[in-house]
Amino acid sequence: MMPASGTHRPIVPLFLLLTFAWAWLLWGYWVVAMPPGGLVISPAFVVTALLGGFAPSLAALAATYWQAGRRGLATLLQPLGAWRVAPPLLATALLLVPAVTLLSALLQQVVIGPLKWADPALLLLALLWPLMAALGEEIGWRGLLLPRLSERLGLLPAALLIGLIWGVWHLPADFVGLKGYGDWFWLAFFVNGPYVLTAHSVIMAWLWTRTGGSLLVAVLYHFSVTASAILGPSAGTEGPGGVAAAALGATLLWLVAGALIVLRRRDFR
Repeated sequence: MMPASGTHRPIVPLFLLLTFAWAWLLWGYWVVAMPPGGLVISPAFVVTALLGGFAPSLAALAATYWQAGRRGLATLLQPLGAWRVAPPLLATALLLVPAVTLLSALLQQVVIGPLKWADPALLLLALLWPLMAALGEEIGWRGLLLPRLSERLGLLPAALLIGLIWGVWHLPADFVGLKGYGDWFWLAFFVNGPYVLTAHSVIMAWLWTRTGGSLLVAVLYHFSVTASAILGPSAGTEGPGGVAAAALGATLLWLVAGALIVLRRRDFR
C-alpha cells in the first residue's frame, strides 16, 4: 500500500510545506480582510475557499511528481479506483457519520435544547461541496501522507498525528467560519478541528487498512463528514451552545474510534 518511490527525496516535508503554504496564503487573506461585521459571501470568497481546500491533493500531486515523475502519479492515484470493497466497510464509510450525527441530534434535544434544522436551500451545496472537499484533500491526507507515516510510525500513531495536522491546517478557514463564537473561538476551533478530526482520522485509518488502502473509501467517508456537517441538525449555532453541540458529536465519534482501537487493535499494528 506504500506508493513506489523513484528517489530518496524527502516527499513528506515538501507535501506539508506546500499544503500549508497554499491553503494558508489563500485563506489568510480573508483572516486579514474580513469586515468587522463578519464575512460577506462573495464569488471571490467561494473561489479562494475552494482553491485553498484543494491544497492537500494538489500538494500531493506536485510532491509526488517531483519525487517519482509520472509513474509516481499513477501509483498515487491508483487507489482511487479501488472499488471492490466489502459491503460492510462501504456501508461504514457512507453511513457511520450520518448515523452519529443523528444520534448526536437526539441527545442534544435532551441535554442542550431544541434543534435547529439546516436550510433546505443547502441541499445542492451538500452535494457539491463535500465532493470537492473530499477530492481536494484525500489524495493528500490518506493517499500520500498516511501510507508513509504508517510505515514509519505504525498505523495508530500515524492516524493520530495526521488528525492533529489536519485540524491545525483548518485554522485560517475556521478563524473565518467560527468568528461568531467570539470568546469561545479557541475552544470551538479545538472541538471542530483537532478533536473531531483526529477521531475521524483514526476511523479512516482503520477503513484504509481494512480495504487494502482504498482511497475511494476515504473519499466517500470524507464526503459523508462534510455533507453531515452541512445538513445535520444542531441544538447550538454559536457560543457555548454551539461548542457543546459540536463536542457531543465529536465525543460520540471518539467512542467509535476508541472501540476500534480496543476491539480491532490487530488492525492498527
